[in-house]
Formats: sequence, C-alpha cells, structure tokens
Amino acid sequence: MALTSDEVRKIASLARLRFTPEQETVFVHQLGRIVDYVDQLQGFAGEESGADAAAPVREAEDVARPGLPRELFLANAPAADRGFLVVPEVKGGADE
Repeated sequence: MALTSDEVRKIASLARLRFTPEQETVFVHQLGRIVDYVDQLQGFAGEESGADAAAPVREAEDVARPGLPRELFLANAPAADRGFLVVPEVKGGADE
C-alpha cells in the first residue's frame, strides 16, 4: 500500500514528530513498505486459520528436536570450561 505525504504527516502528528520535507519523502517509502509487510502477515494468519482472518491462529505442536552438537556450540563460545559455557556471575540487586 503506497502512503501519501499527507498520511505520513498525519502519522507524524499523532506521534508528535516533525519531519523536514526530505524526511517525509523517505518515510513515505519506508512506512509504505512496513504497511505492506503487515498486510502480508495478516494474510498469512488468515490462511493458517482458514478463510476468517479474525479467527485465532492455532500454534504448531511443540516437538523436541536435536540441538546443535556441543562441540560446535562451544567452538564459538567466548569461554568454556569442561564442556560448559562460561558466563559472567549474576549478582543480586541493591535491594537484596
């Protein structure tokens, strides 16, 4: 869906933003692409749940699958110790 400069100005006004004419031109294109993408997502949700896009989308069943082999995972880790990933210590906040 192509947006007009007037629509971008209205959106900017609602968001309490001020754009230069050059910025408006950029946002006409960018916001138009975002609206197109949202339309695509809504169409996908409608296909998943049947013809009615307002119907709830059924989630896929949660199935356990094999993970990344430990050796490959640890090969990219910044630090490892005896086959485990080393992370910074987590300490309590000021109220503890």
